[in-house]
Amino acid sequence: TPDNIRLRNFEKVALNPGETKTVTMKLKGSDLAFVGYDGKWRLEKGDFKLKCGDQWTDIQCSETKVWDTPNR
Repeated sequence: TPDNIRLRNFEKVALNPGETKTVTMKLKGSDLAFVGYDGKWRLEKGDFKLKCGDQWTDIQCSETKVWDTPNR
């Protein structure tokens, strides 16, 4: 069973009062994967919510992916 909430691709960004910055965050499919019952990494088809600060966005995985290599 995958985690409900995970920290991925973390980077601290320093801002001065009133300052704004554009931040780009790149995630791979494997960043959303978990170890399945067979010991292999898997990314299951379905919906995901990404959160950055107080902002949310929804993404969708259109098909399940299982990696051939086991978790070590």
